[in-house]
Amino acid sequence: MSSGQPTPLRHETYTHGHAPAVVRQHAQRTAEEAAAFLLPSLHPGMRVLDVGCGPGSITRGLAERVAPGEAIGLDLSRDTLEDARRDAAARGLTNLRFQEGSVYALPFGDGSFDVAYAHQVFQHLRERDTAMREMLRVLRRGGLLAIRDVDWGTVAYWPRDPRLDRWIELHREAWYRNGGEPLMGRRLRALFNTAGVVDLEITGAVWCYATPDDTIAWGDAYADRLLTSAMGGRLVDYGMVSRAELEGMAEAFRAWARHPDALWSFLHVAALGRKG
Repeated sequence: MSSGQPTPLRHETYTHGHAPAVVRQHAQRTAEEAAAFLLPSLHPGMRVLDVGCGPGSITRGLAERVAPGEAIGLDLSRDTLEDARRDAAARGLTNLRFQEGSVYALPFGDGSFDVAYAHQVFQHLRERDTAMREMLRVLRRGGLLAIRDVDWGTVAYWPRDPRLDRWIELHREAWYRNGGEPLMGRRLRALFNTAGVVDLEITGAVWCYATPDDTIAWGDAYADRLLTSAMGGRLVDYGMVSRAELEGMAEAFRAWARHPDALWSFLHVAALGRKG
């Protein structure tokens, strides 16, 4: 298989959706945090693919690390990519470009990249083994495969609220109904082992929100996402909650965020290996 193009694009049900509240929050992600496990292995001149790049804030950091090498961000959301292109142009990043496409049919030839990276992508995929093979296909021999995903089974927050407990439960249930895996982080080692990569390194990092600024930003963002994005809308569509219950969950997020004892944390797992 040399290009992936004959394979029809598969469209997943993206649990978060691409509403403005979602994209705004994702645009705050940086390569320094989201790709910390990968950055020491990057050097100028490399060619990097960022699969599921979203608004491109992480891709931008990768491009800066490998310049004058090239970074390409790939995503299914045309509107989000347009915003990413405008941002890159405004910053004068000439070694960064964005392309629409699916991880199941990457529009690149065999061995085209030194690095293939995906952040918070595999948790949304139905055919994770297929996606892994396709990312490996476009890597040169010895190239780096880097994937990071959250594990929603590790959520710890305080103070407790039955509305938030219920939301966490339903969020995971809807995620599975959408075909994804909200506990993807803990499964990355197994996924990489089946792919036969070498020099595998597994690391973990905790996202922890425990200052007033952090908890308000996190809680308000999720309240907005519940009310304006597919993440909340599908809970209603699936008959899991009423609109009034959804609004109550959003209210709970805002109240929790402003509590002086507020804390929210969960684990992210990163896997880094080489194509043998």
